[in-house]
Amino acid sequence: MIRRASLAVLLALGTLTVIGSPAHARACRIDFHCETYYYSDSDHTTLVGIKYENCVGDESWVGRRGSYPEFFETPC
Repeated sequence: MIRRASLAVLLALGTLTVIGSPAHARACRIDFHCETYYYSDSDHTTLVGIKYENCVGDESWVGRRGSYPEFFETPC
């Protein structure tokens, strides 16, 4: 009985951790340049970070990852 209760608590905490983590944008495809803009709110009014991915897969960051991503990609 104690094991079941402990398992239920651990699963509940794990679910809260997943829900509370920042959103991830989708992966950049091969031979594409991608930019992901991260915002702190759903209206996309406050930009908190940008992730750049070039055509060979190198990444660079400015700022931090927010909960509301907006993803753009262009062919190389």
